[in-house]
Amino acid sequence: MLSTGSPNTAGSGSKASTGWKPIWTKFKTRTPAMTVIETTPPETILELKRVFAAPKPLLFKVWTQPEHMVRWWGCADATNNEIQTDLRPGGAFSVRMELADGTVHRIWGEYREIDEPDRLVFTWSWKGETGFEGGDTLVTVTFEEVAGGTAVILRHENFSKVEDRDSHGEGWGASLDRLVDFLAGP
Repeated sequence: MLSTGSPNTAGSGSKASTGWKPIWTKFKTRTPAMTVIETTPPETILELKRVFAAPKPLLFKVWTQPEHMVRWWGCADATNNEIQTDLRPGGAFSVRMELADGTVHRIWGEYREIDEPDRLVFTWSWKGETGFEGGDTLVTVTFEEVAGGTAVILRHENFSKVEDRDSHGEGWGASLDRLVDFLAGP
């Protein structure tokens, strides 16, 4: 477990690229009688997987330190990002993203689990944002060593609408594209 005492903050002004589409999966459980039971409606879950040519500790670091996060976090046209983190269970984080058209989006959350360098779990909320309904959603990011690098598996769940899941899939996909570019260097 990783625990730090003070919050961290960073800002950026970088541009991004677009691309990669989300992958949705359906989760089911089989009982001993082989009856299929839906454990969570699949329309409320987004799951993405991307393999990066980078070691697991480095990927964990760029997912948790604001000075790195501001360089890749956010949708394709997000600029002037500001990110604050208090990286400990129960610690808060906030993200401010400014889009090319001047629109500002704010995200808040709380770290639920920090298992360096294997897993992050945090809540996600667009408090005060119009267009997004429902309460907090939950994000789980798992880092797994694979041949040639590290697989990042992102699971974002508890969406109230399929449209919200889909728009988050586009945003996370763009963020992962930006992360590829960031890891490749200037």
